[in-house]
Amino acid sequence: MSQYIFMSLIILNILSGQALFAAEPPQWKPGADSTFEVGTQLRPWTIRDEGMDYILDNCRSMAGVNNIYLIVVMHQEHRPYQAKKFPHNPARGTFMAEDSTVAFFPEMSRYGKIKPQLSSYQWIRETDWLKLTVDACRKRGLGVGTEISHFPIPKGMLGDNPGWLQRDVAGNIRSRVNFCPNNPDVRHYLRAIFGDLAANYDLDYIQTCQYLFPRRDIDQGGGCFCSHCNAAAEKMGIDLIAVAAALRKDKNAKPYRERWREFQFRTSTEVYRELAQTIRNENPKCHLRLNDVYSWRNNDPRDMGLDLTAICHHLGSMVHQDHQEQLGLADEDFSARKKWLTDNREHLGPDKPLLTGIAPRMRATPELVREGIRVAVQHPAAIDGLALKHYDGASFSLLRAFKQGMIEAGVQGLSPTLGKEVESMELDGYEPFDKELAEEWGVKTSGTGRASFTFDLPTGTYDIRITYFDGPDGHSDITLSVAGSEKASFKMDEDCDCWRWQRFEKIQIRKGDRLTLTGKADGKEEARLDFIELIKK
Repeated sequence: MSQYIFMSLIILNILSGQALFAAEPPQWKPGADSTFEVGTQLRPWTIRDEGMDYILDNCRSMAGVNNIYLIVVMHQEHRPYQAKKFPHNPARGTFMAEDSTVAFFPEMSRYGKIKPQLSSYQWIRETDWLKLTVDACRKRGLGVGTEISHFPIPKGMLGDNPGWLQRDVAGNIRSRVNFCPNNPDVRHYLRAIFGDLAANYDLDYIQTCQYLFPRRDIDQGGGCFCSHCNAAAEKMGIDLIAVAAALRKDKNAKPYRERWREFQFRTSTEVYRELAQTIRNENPKCHLRLNDVYSWRNNDPRDMGLDLTAICHHLGSMVHQDHQEQLGLADEDFSARKKWLTDNREHLGPDKPLLTGIAPRMRATPELVREGIRVAVQHPAAIDGLALKHYDGASFSLLRAFKQGMIEAGVQGLSPTLGKEVESMELDGYEPFDKELAEEWGVKTSGTGRASFTFDLPTGTYDIRITYFDGPDGHSDITLSVAGSEKASFKMDEDCDCWRWQRFEKIQIRKGDRLTLTGKADGKEEARLDFIELIKK
């Protein structure tokens, strides 16, 4: 399609109240000449419940995603994060992620005293979810990575082995989750799990957010002063025993406080260097990516023991875990995001990929998602991609807003398709609702409702995809009519209590035809609709 026609379609549909979305994003091509990366993360239960093909269809056509990464070690956490239920999961409303169990098949001979902990769920243990993800993504020409989340060692395992834990300036254990990065068993485990993933899976990157020291001051238990750290510090020319003695008397004692910080920086940098080198040794096509999770909260990564400039020397790429949209409001003109991008481009240098996270979930709105993307894409730091944070909690409307935001911001290579929010159509018996149902917008009727619009695009054959909510309390009917003739109908009979879609193929539509969606409620189930998508054949 020529640029002129493309821009004309954009203008036409903005004026008509319709929205444009890409049907198929470009394929991901690893390397220096990569296309703009658009990634999102998955977890095993989402894949099991929705199906990989269904997920990839949604990610690609709705959100423009061309890169998937699987969380293979997930800390214990309620999902979806700070929301009541998954918006489009037909099997479950929520899930409690386990305590850092793995979602791949480890090569156990690589590991020492610390070994990966398998899931207590048989259905997770019996499937190599990472291989499934890699195979599905490569088949579709997508990039693929994996993430080891905040806590790679289960809290329960650390609690049973206090020798692996950090000790404060007085020699006491303050936390049961903060492992000592200089403990040889811990260090062996980190090298083993990153090397295992790089060696045995066709990955473009392994992502981590390992902040090795807690963000606490010395008198609050910050840092580690165990015997392993004392030995490591001695090799660096730092007398950590003398540092601890001075800081016990005065946490701001000079030059001891500076030496304590220097030791943390050098330790973290050395761990990242080892992990990056391990990955490269096992798979030269794979690299280490930092998921920078704290800067957007106005925290200094140096307070977490990270010298980003030093660490970035060993990274292949970096992504901001910027979640401002999910709060329902941004700081003034996304000023924190702008500063963060400027700072991290300076840390990372001009040649390594820098991506920005966008959070289309929780309190986010389509307008906020689009504006957040515009700020990121048009920033002078020249980002190389976006990360959708995260698929499992993002409604279909926010997935579509993500794609629309990229188009409006000027991201190239997105082939537009046509669609229309049902609440923007002419309504009779239907009434709009605003995010009252599973993080989504749409229309509802407890009787019979009709939503109509006049088709003003070229005559032709189209596939039509209708998005609706299938509740558990009845089997409502939806009928699609074109120019007064019924073309498709279906019942909401899955009783899955989430948003779903159905696609109807090869429907002939003429310019000027009236398209009508008629919903008839059944029992206590309202007939609820969200979006109609038109796919040119």
